[in-house]
Amino acid sequence: MKQDLVTIEDFHDFIVSHDLAVIHVMRDRCSVCRAVLPQIEGLVNDFPQVALGVINQSHLEAIASELSIYTAPVDLIYLKGKEMHRQGRFIDMQQFEHQLELLTYNGDYS
Repeated sequence: MKQDLVTIEDFHDFIVSHDLAVIHVMRDRCSVCRAVLPQIEGLVNDFPQVALGVINQSHLEAIASELSIYTAPVDLIYLKGKEMHRQGRFIDMQQFEHQLELLTYNGDYS
């Protein structure tokens, strides 16, 4: 299940309240962002211990400087509030899934 994050505080609360979290940052009028989101949602659904947060950078411009984002989409994996993996613009779903598998296995979240 995805959660829309609309403030910087929402983002910080989300990554600290979920041991393992994926953040998808997108923009309005970004066709790649729209294509990637359902893929990320489908992938995260295979990992019930992973929470998905979605940030629309078009509505929260400050997230770009907060996360040092220079493109969209950007997908990030956080483990206990710490960024562990980042991909931007062209998301390699196999690599992203591999990182989730490693983190869920190593974190014993299965």
